[in-house]
Amino acid sequence: MIKSKITRIDIFPAQIPLSEPFVISKGALTHARTTIIRIYSDQGLYGTGECCPFRSIHAETQAGTVAIAKDLAAALLGEDPAEISKHIQTLNRMFVGKASVKGAFDMALYDLNAKTLEMPLYRYLGGHRDKTIVTDNTISLLEKDRMVEKALSFVQRGFSILKVKLGQRPSSKDIERMEAIRAAVGDDITLRIDANQGWNYLEARKALEGMADLHIEHCEEPIHAENLPDQIRINAESPIPIMADEAVFTPADAIRIIAANAANMINIKLGKSGGIHNAMKIAAIAEAADVYCQVGSFSETRLGMSALVHFDMVWPHILYHDLDSPLMLSEDPVIGGMQYDAQWRVTVDDSPGHGADFDPAFLKRLECFTIE
Repeated sequence: MIKSKITRIDIFPAQIPLSEPFVISKGALTHARTTIIRIYSDQGLYGTGECCPFRSIHAETQAGTVAIAKDLAAALLGEDPAEISKHIQTLNRMFVGKASVKGAFDMALYDLNAKTLEMPLYRYLGGHRDKTIVTDNTISLLEKDRMVEKALSFVQRGFSILKVKLGQRPSSKDIERMEAIRAAVGDDITLRIDANQGWNYLEARKALEGMADLHIEHCEEPIHAENLPDQIRINAESPIPIMADEAVFTPADAIRIIAANAANMINIKLGKSGGIHNAMKIAAIAEAADVYCQVGSFSETRLGMSALVHFDMVWPHILYHDLDSPLMLSEDPVIGGMQYDAQWRVTVDDSPGHGADFDPAFLKRLECFTIE
């Protein structure tokens, strides 16, 4: 077998303004600060990945991501891009954590390898295209009337699933928000909520019991991700199914949460797991435990979401799809890749790799660091 070599890696930091601030219980975000990784092989091909860390979740900043990326890139030069497991081990030896930037390298490697074999990424991963994927759209944590206005506007645009950011204390205000949203949109719209660790045990219990009759599909991360005893308590007592998000970064986290019965479901994000390699392990652990999953995002463009959709297609127990981050950006710098239809179904085609790339005109606007 002819081995390939990594000959060059480009690192592009970019800042894309959001159309409006995105507000969660941990604060507001005004820009998508994404770092783009492009890995070239000696066969004339390249793979592209990206990461968009949330400082309050990853403990990563864009400046730190770029600095780390230079070291990671230097370690991969001359290596065979097909040896993904070996490369993930190398990155893990170099830095503890840093899931976001590692995920960008992982994404680029998978894209490159699938292109080398002239396969769409979902087939490279063992998936298929006969899965229906419908995204939700997310409502920021705002004043009640503004959130109701947002909910109605999303429904008018054709969304059948709304994800609502909550997590304020006292949680009575969140109950009022959800009562108003449910009354405004009616019973046919699916509602799911995400507190982003904003409540403690008492506030979470009040909120979840207070929303018991509102037909909430599930609640993501109601309390602090490291508070396992209270996670176990709230999962046992809640009338609304609980989904672990920030509590599950790694496969080991998934084992811990499932074994402790601390959540009913798991939200898998490539930027949280460190990329596809580890996300596949988390999905396999959940499948073995008969636990349903969701895929989610930070503020990635359609390129990062394209890779996530290909991953989604591998696993039938991924039932929930939070793929709306590109809709929040003030511009779409991506060509090819995943597409939304009028009912907000998400599709990809059979282009090699994840099928997405950044517009060359967009990349020309950015600073580029080349490691070769």
